[in-house]
Amino acid sequence: MTFTSKLSTLLLVASTTMLLTVPALSATLDIGGVKVEDSLAIYNNTLLLNGAGLIANGKTPMYVAQIYAKQKFKTLDELFAIPGPKRLVLTAIKEVDTGPIVKMFNRSVDEIAGKSDRAKLIPGLMSIGELFKANRVLKPGEVMTLDWVPISGMVIYLGGKLQGQPYREAELFKAAMGVWMGDQPVDAKVKEALLGHI
Repeated sequence: MTFTSKLSTLLLVASTTMLLTVPALSATLDIGGVKVEDSLAIYNNTLLLNGAGLIANGKTPMYVAQIYAKQKFKTLDELFAIPGPKRLVLTAIKEVDTGPIVKMFNRSVDEIAGKSDRAKLIPGLMSIGELFKANRVLKPGEVMTLDWVPISGMVIYLGGKLQGQPYREAELFKAAMGVWMGDQPVDAKVKEALLGHI
């Protein structure tokens, strides 16, 4: 056996050993101490993590946002075109004042809905407003999820408990997604992360 063939065999064995000893990649990310799963199963569907980002107040991390759908997407239009359920997850790291989120949500509704559309959304907007009045803060570790379920509409959970009734109008879900991924998002870098650009 020549020196070259011995070296090739040695490298092959070394490479194989390394491949066998490298642990399997974890299906969980850690963002700001929050465990982010790369997929989840809801409503008899498996959803894939499209992106996740950390929202901060200055240098203080406040909460983590993560978005799931049945397939990957790069824009909000692509997200809305994907069939099946979708889920946005917000996990508080520090105490989060929900007031600014509600203001951005209302602004997002104005951008998405015309005057006639907004009129039909008023009952849902009032109900969502009451929901956030009753939950003015998210406590550290608390999780809020906003789901889009095609047969029922937007469903909001806080700490795993259903809040109110489903909101059937797709415009409300689109407005909610616009808070984090719209033209004027909470954080531009987080928008890029949620859309899978980084």
